[in-house]
Amino acid sequence: MSKLCASISLSLLLAAVSLNAQGAAPSYSPQPAQASVQMPTNGIFESNSFLEMANRVFDPSSDSMDFENGSFEWKGKNFNLTEQRAFRSRFERFLLASPTEDETLYAQLMDDILERLSVSNDNSDDAILDTWELLFRATRFDLDGGNSTIVANQVFNAWRIRKESRGVTMTQRELQQMRQYQQEIVANRALALKNIQQQRIRESSIARRSSESGQSDGEAVALTSEAAFRMLDLAETEAKIIALETQSAATGLQAKLQFQSQIVSFIIQRRFQHALVLAGFYQSIFKGSHQSLEVGKDQLQELIPGSDLAFTVDSMTFIAREAINDVNQGVDAVNAAYSENRNLIALERLQEVFFLGEYLTELNKIPAEQRRHMLDLYRRLIEAGELADAKDYDGVPELAGEIYKLAEDFPKNRVLSAVETAKSMSDMAVFAASQYRNLGDIDKARAELQTAIEIWPSNPAIRDFQQETTKLATAGSQGVQIFDDLYKRDDRRGIYERRMDLGFALAEDMQRRPLLMAVIEQVARIDLLVAQSAELVKQDEPYAAWELLVEASKIDPSDGPMNRARAELAPRVANFVLQLDRANRQSEDGHHAGALAAYLMAQDIYPVSRLCRLGIARESEALMSGLRSALTE
Repeated sequence: MSKLCASISLSLLLAAVSLNAQGAAPSYSPQPAQASVQMPTNGIFESNSFLEMANRVFDPSSDSMDFENGSFEWKGKNFNLTEQRAFRSRFERFLLASPTEDETLYAQLMDDILERLSVSNDNSDDAILDTWELLFRATRFDLDGGNSTIVANQVFNAWRIRKESRGVTMTQRELQQMRQYQQEIVANRALALKNIQQQRIRESSIARRSSESGQSDGEAVALTSEAAFRMLDLAETEAKIIALETQSAATGLQAKLQFQSQIVSFIIQRRFQHALVLAGFYQSIFKGSHQSLEVGKDQLQELIPGSDLAFTVDSMTFIAREAINDVNQGVDAVNAAYSENRNLIALERLQEVFFLGEYLTELNKIPAEQRRHMLDLYRRLIEAGELADAKDYDGVPELAGEIYKLAEDFPKNRVLSAVETAKSMSDMAVFAASQYRNLGDIDKARAELQTAIEIWPSNPAIRDFQQETTKLATAGSQGVQIFDDLYKRDDRRGIYERRMDLGFALAEDMQRRPLLMAVIEQVARIDLLVAQSAELVKQDEPYAAWELLVEASKIDPSDGPMNRARAELAPRVANFVLQLDRANRQSEDGHHAGALAAYLMAQDIYPVSRLCRLGIARESEALMSGLRSALTE
């Protein structure tokens, strides 16, 4: 089975292999056809390199964005990136939008509010109140998202608590005055009781002491009872004062914590302008000793991991201002890259700028036309990435060309090279599967086919392989009858052309298989000789080519391709062929001298003729044998 299928699968290659073995110098002696096979190499190919390349090339996201872990890193600070689909939706909505006049007015209003809150401007209560009223104008804009209302409510709540604190302070002052009065009364009662006791000691008369003892004891008891009640009043007043102090401290702390919590929340939400506005009001309302953050420390540790610094309102202000400045610089970089036709770089930087400054009006510096161009590029990259994941190597090159038109810095050649490599790997796996199938190794053929499918599922060669395999399996049942009919008609060429089908059909037929092998080797040798002859004709060696065709005709005189080659070559070697035919006829008639003369004339036409050399030797031997016989008689 192995020898049969090997000859079947590689017989078409014998002619080319033999021609390559000939080298540049022509060889006029026919070489016997050799049926040999080389086992296919291991067909396990990997396409991970293409997928890794596609993930890098077709992923429009910036390296700062880690959608797998849901984080965006900016200058050592990690923001929550949310889900990739949600980010893509917001980003595409931005690219579809156009800068409006309302956004410009809103930007001017927010800049005015921040300028008013600057320490270099008037920070009186009236000025702060005017600035606070501007927040209600800002909240009318859709871009604000109602966050200015949150700021206004926080400021109003702080003012209300401060007003309540003033009322509490007045109550505390009244209670302190009452406490002072009560303390004086208690002190007076204690002094009176002490004087009575001293007077009792000075009395020396026992009788008088006995007669007056009842009155003195009554006065002492009365003074003691009154002092006790006065002490209770004083303790109650002290408790009220402590309760008011505790309430005042708790209320002030609550307002401060609410303020700080909202500032941290704005920073985490990337609402940097509102964080600056709220921080400005905070610094105007609270003293400098209240600038340390008491809340949001866990969230800030996640935002700035590994930091052991003390977080303050000023540090939050610094982060917000740094982010706004970075967005401004990023927008300028995006516009510069776009103007230089570095659109792929512009898209990557734009995503960073958009995420960091999604709620900042600085993004309005990007024109609408540029946004649409970036949107087309963004969508094409995503689509190409999806095709690459699906291993659609016919669609990827087409999209790569479209992307290159949108972004000249896109590595199109690298993509096309990777696609061609993946296709070649799949084709090689299909070829290996065909070789293993022809050798009867079904398990390895199946493994190679699976590899080809994994690399390129839509490879047309896979469909051809399946159809060919089905065809071979179907033809197996009819192969015996077809072979018998062709062999009976001596149609060797017909058998050779159906060698694949017949090879599978006669794989287990021990009687017909040797006959099939013999026919295949004969026709393969004819094809080899015809191919060598054609090569000699190209080298302007028609007589040598004719001799090869003569050798081929000895194998099968009725072979069609061989006879066509002889008919095409005959006019160029007519004289030579005429002398050879005359020599053959003279030799058949026993006229060896005439045959020898004809061979000599043919040799004059083509001195290095192998046929002439053999014919001259043969006819000379025949003449010498005849002469020896005549002399013997």
